[in-house]
Amino acid sequence: MLSDPRFVITSGSFMRPPGLPDEYQPYLRTMSEMDGPEHSRLRRLVAPSFTPRRAADFRPRIQAIVDSLLDNLTGEVDLLETFARPLPIEVICELVGIPESDRPRWRSCGAAIAAGIGTDFFEAIPGIVDGAKAAVALRRAEPADDLLTDLIRQLDDGDRLDDTELVTMIWLLVLAGQTPTNFIANAVEALLTHPDQWALLRENPSLMPGAVEELMRWCTPQLLTVPRFPTEDVEISGTLVRKGEPTSAAIVSVNRDASAFSDPDRLDVTRPVTARGQLGFSHGPHYCLGASFARVETEIALTTLISRFPRLALGVAAADLVRAADGGTWRLAALPVMFG
Repeated sequence: MLSDPRFVITSGSFMRPPGLPDEYQPYLRTMSEMDGPEHSRLRRLVAPSFTPRRAADFRPRIQAIVDSLLDNLTGEVDLLETFARPLPIEVICELVGIPESDRPRWRSCGAAIAAGIGTDFFEAIPGIVDGAKAAVALRRAEPADDLLTDLIRQLDDGDRLDDTELVTMIWLLVLAGQTPTNFIANAVEALLTHPDQWALLRENPSLMPGAVEELMRWCTPQLLTVPRFPTEDVEISGTLVRKGEPTSAAIVSVNRDASAFSDPDRLDVTRPVTARGQLGFSHGPHYCLGASFARVETEIALTTLISRFPRLALGVAAADLVRAADGGTWRLAALPVMFG
């Protein structure tokens, strides 16, 4: 269904923020809401900046951010608040090339976005858009070694991104870039409640790339794909889906499908590569553009936590951990841990 062109994404697939001034509305329609030639054009222009090689080249800068966030953590802390939540916006600021003087505003807005849909989320949008406009203007005048400079320079067959598209791309990065917040928190909880898997990764860090895939299968924060709308009646596995009927893929169901994964309800960081195929980064034309960066960010975060704090433990009983009241995202409200 996710790769079938008869199922399209429309304006009805996404919620629009209430009361947002008209001047900010054009920046909210990202590639995620586009299909066909419009989507293909933008994807073609930005894809070279999001390759696995570019993500690998960015590793040292992500490592420095992870180390700085962990340096002062001791005793009992909320790892979601002190590490998993601030990490993605710090990486995005470094990736995009946000000047250090502007980063406090980005951190504040990023925290509001990461906290999920609500009043603070909507109020943070103008701050992100205004900051993105300023960043685009700066990098047009002063190119640097960052993603935004690459996107400004990117040219394909005489075509390039205009300023509105550049700002919109930064907004998409901020929005989609928050996925690691909840994924890292979910992954740490999963590993701490499966100490045999934690031990395997401590003893053999080379397992981490595969472990990230397995953890995304096991505890992805995304429950459903955004709705698609069939342009005609379509039959899927004997079920008729009527034209215009909103249709989503249940990611968590696919990721525990016994026909795709042996013993799917077992967390196994050594699961063979041939058995992978989790849907946490979606599938088809809308496969997550930043998946390579999200993988690298999560690999570094988990590897560093395990190597520096091998005795890390939950600060409460696993049964007492609280999930946020969020029907669209499987995420923790807090992750209390003890640094041993």
